[in-house]
Amino acid sequence: MSLFDVVLLIVIGGFALFGLWFGLIHTLGSLFGTIVGAYIASRYYQPLADWLIKVTGWPENTARVVMFILAFIIIARLVGFAFWIVDKLLSIITRLPFISSINRILGLFLGLLEGVLTIGLLFYFVERFPVSEKLMTLLAASQVAPYASKMANLLVPLLPDALQLLKSTVDYVQNKVL
Repeated sequence: MSLFDVVLLIVIGGFALFGLWFGLIHTLGSLFGTIVGAYIASRYYQPLADWLIKVTGWPENTARVVMFILAFIIIARLVGFAFWIVDKLLSIITRLPFISSINRILGLFLGLLEGVLTIGLLFYFVERFPVSEKLMTLLAASQVAPYASKMANLLVPLLPDALQLLKSTVDYVQNKVL
């Protein structure tokens, strides 16, 4: 197992601990934010990337990945914040001893799912718009990344057809050329 895989597992574990700490409702909001963030960011990253290219002169793929990640994180956190408010309103119920334990354990599992989906979605996007050869080499050698990418396939139907078409084109070229 490479250092890259260890870092990925630590990040995914961090999501799980986040879920354990904050409980089911807050983590459900964060997971829902991940889904909504993927949906919205995948539709608006390109105009934002075009703007970033004009402002900074960055390479096109770098701007695409950066703007997708920024839009995704901002939207996911805003949706998560709305659920945090709901969680605070329901805190009288979720603080009861038995319910509190269930709330935290279910939050742990949802946090784990959110971590794997988030990492997988980022890899899905980076695979379509390669930023660096080194990152692509790390992804290819990773033992964790393939599982995260498979889980991210749950979110693929939410992505625009253009991104899905790009995936099939990249896969076709890789199979024919490599």
